[in-house]
Amino acid sequence: MLDRQALFEKLLDYLQSTPKPPEYLGEAPDHVEPFDPYQMVGEWVALRHEVKQQNRLLQTAHTSLQQALETERLQNTQLQQRLEELSAAKSESQYHHLEQKNLLQDLLKVMDALDQACEYWRAQILESSTTSTKSATFWERLFPKQKTDSTALNEILISNQQGIEVIRRSLLDLLRQKQVVPIVTVGKPFDPKYMYAIGRQESDSTAENTVIQEVVRGYLWQDQVLREAQVIVAAR
Repeated sequence: MLDRQALFEKLLDYLQSTPKPPEYLGEAPDHVEPFDPYQMVGEWVALRHEVKQQNRLLQTAHTSLQQALETERLQNTQLQQRLEELSAAKSESQYHHLEQKNLLQDLLKVMDALDQACEYWRAQILESSTTSTKSATFWERLFPKQKTDSTALNEILISNQQGIEVIRRSLLDLLRQKQVVPIVTVGKPFDPKYMYAIGRQESDSTAENTVIQEVVRGYLWQDQVLREAQVIVAAR
């Protein structure tokens, strides 16, 4: 059993001695400010006030960010709607353009029929005139008494040809109003952009690859090919 008196003396010596500071603390400061509880409370109040201000600033920034995000979302929604409207309008415009193109191509078929009819009546008139001139005698031509059957037929042919020509010109004017114009081909160099060669014909008087005959007339619509011209080109 340890001696109580010896332990008491050791404890008393320890309390009366000055302990050495640990090595990691280094040298003791020359001057230590006395502890001021009022200063600590003031600093704590100031820190708390600053924290509250920072919280308010953060809350304001968060609110502004939320508003900006909401505005951006609305703008994106409006932009998406606008793009959908433009896409729908473009589709509708393309559909209308295609429908109009199909209608104009159908009108070109009517124009082809009128062109053929005009050529037919011109040929009939020429044939009738030639026949009546050959069949009429000298005395009949010198003293015509009344219209012959051939003359009456010739007048009917001319009337029919003129009627077809009026309809043809009216349709051609309508096509011009729609910006549909014929493609000039005969005598022009062959251009695959506007023409389609269906044959070649040897010619010594025409330069090679020059259009010498138009089989099917081509048309432009708003500077675009509505129908290619089918032609025959010269060859050497």
